Amino acid sequence: MDLFDYVFPLFMILFPAVFTLFYRDRSTSPEDAAAGARLQRLLWSATAISILVFLLLAGWRPPLAYFMWTMCFPLWFLLAMPLLRVRDPGWREPERGEVRSASLQRRDQLPPGLRLGWTLLVLLWLLLLCLSIAGLALAIAPPAQWWLLAFNLVAGFELAIFYWAMRRSLIEPEAMAPGESETIRNERSDFHRLKLRAWFLLAGLAMLVFSLPPLIRIWYGNDALPWAIAIGAGGGTLGGIGGAVFGTLASIRRARINRLSIEISRSK
Repeated sequence: MDLFDYVFPLFMILFPAVFTLFYRDRSTSPEDAAAGARLQRLLWSATAISILVFLLLAGWRPPLAYFMWTMCFPLWFLLAMPLLRVRDPGWREPERGEVRSASLQRRDQLPPGLRLGWTLLVLLWLLLLCLSIAGLALAIAPPAQWWLLAFNLVAGFELAIFYWAMRRSLIEPEAMAPGESETIRNERSDFHRLKLRAWFLLAGLAMLVFSLPPLIRIWYGNDALPWAIAIGAGGGTLGGIGGAVFGTLASIRRARINRLSIEISRSK
């Protein structure tokens, strides 16, 4: 195991506990405070056990130890998220009042600049796909390597999936209160722009991760295999970390909007 194989799993295992450690406690009742303390003890205990198992596997079966990074998901969803909901009302499902309102403006329409960006991204994918086909057709690569073309086709499928997911995320239901303040409307607009930019960047990275390695392998052969592996592995890791950062920032921003809505509704 190299240094990355140790650092990445440990970072992912520790992330849920460390995130909640630095998140401000906004609990308003003794019951919430007691529940939060209990969940925090469970979270840190489970984190310590996960780290211990990782270290034991690192000395016994290193390949298995690397996959301990997946413990981030149960630690986050089963313990960290309930702890955040107890500590901060903004992380809870917003209460549905008797009177509700909704915006009639379509939120799934993209700004002209972003539409151009997605068009250029698709054109770039088509260019890389054509270059791969040209390399295979000109016999630069052995005929047996036609299977590499599948990675370029997967890149196009990834673009379609990311675009669909982005459009779906833009029309997710949001609790709205009648007469919302300008502050909340600005927060929603900022959140909207964050999602648009993040989906675009992640889609571009995913497309390049699937398109560039086979293209390099087709045109430069086995001599470029280390570069192809480095781009695929490094880009995949960067995409995973970027997705995690985006998800975390989106959750924090959504919690802030919910908390502002609760505070304003209580002040009326």
